[in-house]
Amino acid sequence: MTTTGYDTRIVADENVPTIEIIREFDAEPAQVFRAHIDPDLYTQWVGPHSMSTKITRWDARTGGAWAFASESDGTEIAAFYGSFHEVRPSERIVWTFTYTGEPDGVALETVTFEKLGEQRTRLRTLSVVADFATRDGMLASGMDSGVREGYEKLDHLLTQEPTTPAVAGPATRHFADAARFTALVESASAGEWARPSPVPEWTALDIVQHLVEWSRGFLGGAGIELPALDVAVDPVTAWKRHVADIQGILDNPAGRILSNPHIGDQPVDQAIDNFYTPDVWMHTWDLAKALGREPDLDEQRCRATLEGMAPMDRMLRESGQYGPAVPVGENATAQDKLMAFIGRDPAWQPTS
Repeated sequence: MTTTGYDTRIVADENVPTIEIIREFDAEPAQVFRAHIDPDLYTQWVGPHSMSTKITRWDARTGGAWAFASESDGTEIAAFYGSFHEVRPSERIVWTFTYTGEPDGVALETVTFEKLGEQRTRLRTLSVVADFATRDGMLASGMDSGVREGYEKLDHLLTQEPTTPAVAGPATRHFADAARFTALVESASAGEWARPSPVPEWTALDIVQHLVEWSRGFLGGAGIELPALDVAVDPVTAWKRHVADIQGILDNPAGRILSNPHIGDQPVDQAIDNFYTPDVWMHTWDLAKALGREPDLDEQRCRATLEGMAPMDRMLRESGQYGPAVPVGENATAQDKLMAFIGRDPAWQPTS
């Protein structure tokens, strides 16, 4: 085992041809994840100081593909390509990695994002190659310097919230929650959109339509007029267009203020963060259930949300947004308790 750079460990296993890189960052997993998956952010930190990265293909989703080149003073030094085997928002990325100069060589890389506490993440990257000669050649190539310098740039990127709002706060929270919802949307077959949902009289399609329509109207309070989207004709395309529109506003709020008679005046990114993004997160449960998937909203987050909502029980019921609470046992999970509190039956299953 060798140690390179500040708080960076590079581990070469004696028994299998792997390289494991371990590094901690003062940021939430969602922030570190987005810096790996957003092409505009990825190019700002990956690789040594002496090189820049030019992305030529980037479809960062399960089953997607990627390609980029490393350049120095405008001259291409090396090019790489691969595919995204799995992208699990804020938790894990599994992708293949091939150097164009050795097209028969493929590395399988697994990146995990472990939450250590408030604003701290442990990043682990495990690369598996074909043989020890390939692994040892990578280690001898000076990759440790590139890794160390890249992580130094990532440290800087993650701590520059005023100048890079995309990796912190409302932008990242939406990025992470919308990515989970998008994965469900993409997983639905054409015939599944008519399935019933836990929301009375709503189908799976209605959940997507609700999120798209109310939020686009809501943004009119900030002078933002987004074109209507036909969710019924193509829910996947409409939803992905909608996510891109909202993310664009959060990445560049431009000091805009949203005025609404119910919430007053708020910065537009704060208004989205307070009212729309949590709705995406909660409705992820509804869509997962409607599609027959197993939802996971994160126990810690469910517990914190329930603690914040419980004192407003009467006001929330009177608003008409939530139905009567559903009884659950004391030993129920935090997710089941939260869903029951807002009027969902945690045991609900689709009838067809």
